[in-house]
Amino acid sequence: MELTRGVYSEPADTLLTSRAFDYLAAGPADVVDLIGHICSLPGAPRIVAEHMAHALFAGRREFVRGQDGRWMISDLQANQRVLVPAVPIGSLATQRSRPYSSSRFANEPLNKLSYVVVDTETTGGRAWSGDRITEIAAVVVKDGEIVELFETLVNPQRSIPYFVTQLTNITWDMVRDKPTFDRVVPEVMRVLEGNVFVAHNMMFDWRFVTSELSRSTGRRLEGRRLCTVNIARKVLPQLSRRSLDHIAHYYGVEIRGRHRAGGDALATAKCLLRMLSDLGDRGCATWGDLETLLRQPAVRRKKRRASGLPTPVLRDTTA
Repeated sequence: MELTRGVYSEPADTLLTSRAFDYLAAGPADVVDLIGHICSLPGAPRIVAEHMAHALFAGRREFVRGQDGRWMISDLQANQRVLVPAVPIGSLATQRSRPYSSSRFANEPLNKLSYVVVDTETTGGRAWSGDRITEIAAVVVKDGEIVELFETLVNPQRSIPYFVTQLTNITWDMVRDKPTFDRVVPEVMRVLEGNVFVAHNMMFDWRFVTSELSRSTGRRLEGRRLCTVNIARKVLPQLSRRSLDHIAHYYGVEIRGRHRAGGDALATAKCLLRMLSDLGDRGCATWGDLETLLRQPAVRRKKRRASGLPTPVLRDTTA
């Protein structure tokens, strides 16, 4: 199986594929036993079991067939996936991405990877409970340079709250005639696939892109991802805050169009390049080095004790 260096999409889980993964976690299985267990069809004719297995596992890289004809979990996916409880088919919970491990990429140099820095503007913060993307931008970074910027407004198919418009300046009139996410998803996936997914407060953008992808195509997003907030905690421990504004100010990066997807994504990409350079200067050169660094506990600053000495009175305290 080909190693996937960045993010990719694959069919979303169902109750049956979750049960298959649970069953095969114990080892390879004959197709009759496998289908008998996951479909509650013990002793099914082999030809029926074969057809059912091929239909069930079509396009799913986590299930492979060995040379002896038995089905098993692929070596790559066994390292990448974490078992989750099976849930009813169609439940949004089945679409949520599993935690991702990338130990097979440990020796890859960070400066040889390609990244896609993503920012989304949305109608709110509930990716799986009704809120939708109103704007998405993706900046591709390769060989230490920004090589592409993709951005588009998106019709969220629901109203935009007033407080969101106040923050982003995105109004309903701006998006009402724009394409819905299902219309832009081919171009979004073209930009994302094969690149490491990066964002500031990454899980926010990851959840929204994943939920929109699932809603539009029935597929889920998987693969390597990085959060620039977490990187900044290690590279810039001297900063009091790791907001995009603070990091950009530290590196002298201008944010043109704050709280708009294109402006924030481009600024984040420029900050990412500076932080990757700083990581290299500190001997953090590979993906494995970075994972090790990010796993280290944060160093908490010691609070200064209040001085016991008298202090000058600078204002009237008697009023």
